[in-house]
Amino acid sequence: MRNSIGILGLALVAAAACIRDPLFPGTPRYSHEPGGRRTDSTATDSPPAGEHVYLTAVRFPDGYAWDLDTCAVEGEVWIDLYRDGEKVRSIPAGASVHPDMHRYLGGHLYTDWSTDTETVVAREGAELFRFEGREALRGFLVREDGVHTLGQDRDGNGFTYRIDGRILYRSETGAVLGGPDTPGAAGGAFSEYGEDVFYVCCLPSERGKEYHVMRNAERYQSFPISDGTRAVLVAGGKVSRVRSKPRSLVLEVDGKETRLSLTGGETDLWSQLAAWEDDVVALVCAQGSKGKRFFLQSAGGKTFSPMSGETVSEVLSDGKRLGWTVTDGRGDLLRVRWSTGEVTEATGGFLVSGRCVLLRNGHLFLALTGRAGAPNRFQEDGVHTDFPFNGYFTSVTVE
Repeated sequence: MRNSIGILGLALVAAAACIRDPLFPGTPRYSHEPGGRRTDSTATDSPPAGEHVYLTAVRFPDGYAWDLDTCAVEGEVWIDLYRDGEKVRSIPAGASVHPDMHRYLGGHLYTDWSTDTETVVAREGAELFRFEGREALRGFLVREDGVHTLGQDRDGNGFTYRIDGRILYRSETGAVLGGPDTPGAAGGAFSEYGEDVFYVCCLPSERGKEYHVMRNAERYQSFPISDGTRAVLVAGGKVSRVRSKPRSLVLEVDGKETRLSLTGGETDLWSQLAAWEDDVVALVCAQGSKGKRFFLQSAGGKTFSPMSGETVSEVLSDGKRLGWTVTDGRGDLLRVRWSTGEVTEATGGFLVSGRCVLLRNGHLFLALTGRAGAPNRFQEDGVHTDFPFNGYFTSVTVE
């Protein structure tokens, strides 16, 4: 954490020297510059038929300590796109350097940034559209009718659901749940089912704050926070939630409850939900007298207990295979454990974003960023490849 310094004192210190802080405590000074339209000579050609693995990465000039420096960079910062290990496109990062502000989707590299008054969305570095208001995009989908965005206000409260910048739904006081850092969620806070788009938000009401499940621009279901709702998932048209009740914690799927296995004296700290086969599974972090304990339990009654002493960060599911990530004290990925008892050991590094891990068709894809000069690595199942560049991976996509 940064020390508290008065505004005037901070300005004087910043003018005299560079400030060094951990990775992503805020937005570095160089990222406030507008994104450019220029691209380098590397262009995306038509890919061969079939699925391909795409990686996005932020690349800094050699010698720049990107994990420490907040000073302006001497030289260009790029967002690189790799396909099957080959760099196929690079665009200037500008203000889109943060992992949440660029993504590869539907054959294109999209970026966004905010000016003093507007939000701009670009494709391959060229402006696509802009709109009034400074928004952090929590949801992003490309559909036949245009680019769908779910933007949380950067200044004050409120959020907006848009298509190509046009407002479909606006709340002046609400907050979006979830976002682009959710593993396996290609649309971020959005989920799709048939022709509909779903998302979850928190809104004030006469009964106090409520969680609203939204379908397109209309309320689909709602739960008052006072009834103990802890996590919400919309998958396959079904709404699931973890709910805290007196002396118990339950997983509720379409109104049917399954009691989760808290032991006496334990309280839940947080929960995550994922669809798995025809079931829904909850990852629970519980706090008891002996410290933290993690467990996974499905609505169908299956329970998985990670190894004692391990820290579980994320639940992974492609609808069929189920696993969970194990990290160390500083956030480096150690391994992925599977519900079958198998283990995939990580080959070194950490996940800058939840979009740097992907489980698809039973295969695990990891975009690992090295620390202190260690190599960045792409890992598919147990095989890894080093990528020698000064920067960090921001996502892995298969399409």
